[in-house]
Amino acid sequence: MVLIRALSSEAIKIRRTIALKMVVLAPIAVVLLTLFMASQAPFSTLRRGGTAVDPWRPLSRVNLQFWGLLMLPLYVTLQTALLAGLDHADNQWKTLFARPVPRWTVYISKLTVAIAMVAASAGILVTGVSVEGKFLHWFDSGLGFAAKPPVALIARQAAQMTGLALLLLCIQHWVSLRWRSFSVSIGFGIVAIVTSFAMLLAAGQYGTWTQYFPWSLPMLVIARQPQSVEPVLWLSGLAAVVVIVAGCLEFCRRELN
Repeated sequence: MVLIRALSSEAIKIRRTIALKMVVLAPIAVVLLTLFMASQAPFSTLRRGGTAVDPWRPLSRVNLQFWGLLMLPLYVTLQTALLAGLDHADNQWKTLFARPVPRWTVYISKLTVAIAMVAASAGILVTGVSVEGKFLHWFDSGLGFAAKPPVALIARQAAQMTGLALLLLCIQHWVSLRWRSFSVSIGFGIVAIVTSFAMLLAAGQYGTWTQYFPWSLPMLVIARQPQSVEPVLWLSGLAAVVVIVAGCLEFCRRELN
């Protein structure tokens, strides 16, 4: 019951904030970018002329590539920093902790809101890919999007990416609440993203090292070398639980200045 009240409080806080708007803007930006790429012949990511290759697969793949490699880590970094910034401003923690509410509910409620935002954005991305394909079919029937979109496949891959992003979200959430400076949280995330890029380039085909770095895990879903992501999902989920417990304990014991 106490946690529900804390969640309601967080929901009220994010109303009319850029954090709530980014839930829609982030996936739509990816869809618009890939739509532009797909419609520009001869630089299109798709093949024209009635090819036997299902065009939905390269379309969904390029959307998930942009989402998992770039937008999702940036999105998590920004959202966790914005959520923490709501209470870092003017040191609202003193007022918040003066209330008869356990500290852990504050930590968990903010984390829950962040997870819900990422999941909602993934759902919007799946819908956006379906709409994008239908628009491309109207724009150019030769692209071959007459068939129904494989919504189940796209949704499953987007859900797996969201699950694999849980660990980096939990780490970023802890960092955002630990330091008051917005630049520290954003800087930490950017450094991690750049490191992920470097590791992906060094690994070649999205394998080996990427399985051990939280910011690279979402890309395992669309690895060129087929592999099962279920074991990684379980291991990263367990690691996320450890991070949540450690972060929550540190948050509850922290002395306010």
